[in-house]
Amino acid sequence: MGDQQRSKGEQLMIEAEAMLNQGGGMCCGKKGRIRSEEACMLYVKAANAFKMAKEWHKAGNAFAEAATIELKNERKTEAAMHFVDAAKCYKKVSPNECEQCLVKAGDVYDEVGRGKTAAKQHVTLAELYEEQGNFQRAVEEYQKAADMFTTEQLASSTTKCLIKIATHSATLGDYDRAMQLFEEIGTEALNNSLLKYTANENFTKAGLCILAKDPQDGKGLQEKMEEWKDTSPSFGGSRECTFLAKLALAVISDDMDEFNEAIRSHESISKLSDWDNAILKTIRKNLGTEDLR
Repeated sequence: MGDQQRSKGEQLMIEAEAMLNQGGGMCCGKKGRIRSEEACMLYVKAANAFKMAKEWHKAGNAFAEAATIELKNERKTEAAMHFVDAAKCYKKVSPNECEQCLVKAGDVYDEVGRGKTAAKQHVTLAELYEEQGNFQRAVEEYQKAADMFTTEQLASSTTKCLIKIATHSATLGDYDRAMQLFEEIGTEALNNSLLKYTANENFTKAGLCILAKDPQDGKGLQEKMEEWKDTSPSFGGSRECTFLAKLALAVISDDMDEFNEAIRSHESISKLSDWDNAILKTIRKNLGTEDLR
């Protein structure tokens, strides 16, 4: 099956190239355009045959050829779709070529006024960088996506991107940006009946970022918590507020036992995420101890 589909794909590629080369190629009047459209269909058929054979790089190449033809024929939406198809194939074998196709797809979708779809390409690209551990590039792509989603007035999608930006910014050590974003996300959530429950979680992450930046700044955390209590009536009596309050007191008194107990007490009610534990480890390390618990 695989060999048969591979051979079929290779034959279709030959036919597509021959079609383009007839009578001077695709840029030769009406007949040339018709030939180029037929060649494009052959490239797509070749790509699908290569996919069946799991020849991912060849499939990506065929889709990319089809996209190039569509661009030259001013069929931009179709071109973008083929670039996305190419990216999906390249992702399995060639991250760099996957990246290039996603960028092209995003640019074309943006050009034709499909901002939401363009933004999704930047999200996919950000996820690719996440898989590679390149969080700086991921942040850049999530920011591009967030800006586009904002323009399209897609608040939920924007928020998802901003959470990613905040999370990775903290991982990269940019605690100011992370804190500001988590605080803004939490405040904005209070205005949405479906997201209100997430506000305290985001305020907690903002609070952890304050201590990650300066493990001695317990008073700064307390001051910020007072602001959040004014912003959100439910925050003051929440387990998240209790957790941060205990951490702040432990830091102010320089009491590691109290710090550890605050974490244990909170985890007995609500499990901390891997991100939370990583930030707490950073705080503890800066306070001079390596123990996570």
